[in-house]
Amino acid sequence: MTTIHEFTVSEGQEWVLPVDDSAYEEFFSLDGRSLEGWDPPVMRRVEEGERLYSDFPWLSEHAPLLRQPAVEALAAALRPHGELVPLRGEKVWLLNVTRVIDALDEARSQIVRFEDGDMLAIERYAFDAGKIGSAEVFKLPMRASPVFVNDMFVERVRRAGLRNVSFRPLWTSDAAG
Repeated sequence: MTTIHEFTVSEGQEWVLPVDDSAYEEFFSLDGRSLEGWDPPVMRRVEEGERLYSDFPWLSEHAPLLRQPAVEALAAALRPHGELVPLRGEKVWLLNVTRVIDALDEARSQIVRFEDGDMLAIERYAFDAGKIGSAEVFKLPMRASPVFVNDMFVERVRRAGLRNVSFRPLWTSDAAG
């Protein structure tokens, strides 16, 4: 039995956002290609209200950010699945996931589509466990795919004692029937 999770924001968790709003498009367009030679945007910590320090400050589910303790604890485990790219301004690294797996089981997923058939949103995920195999971290081949992680990765984060990082379980292989 394997559970697939996505990163999620927890109440009060700190956020780190681009200084220039046009940089959001760069994060939405991450598609599994290497960012070698990329000019990273300047990032800033959101200061409004009480924010809890996080070793994974929130930007979005498709562009996880890591602070130094998370980089030190997870770099070796993440290397087969992507690259850690230092950003400017706030001292954070982007996890650019380069492991793209076409593992969405569209027939068993609940998908909202535009009139032309393109996907608008996925309300319930179902995956092909055979395609995922032992991949701890992956994305789907679609624009702004969330980053998905398995139980082994979630356990690595827990064992490392990383602070204020949350995951939402999306699908369990037993659910595939």
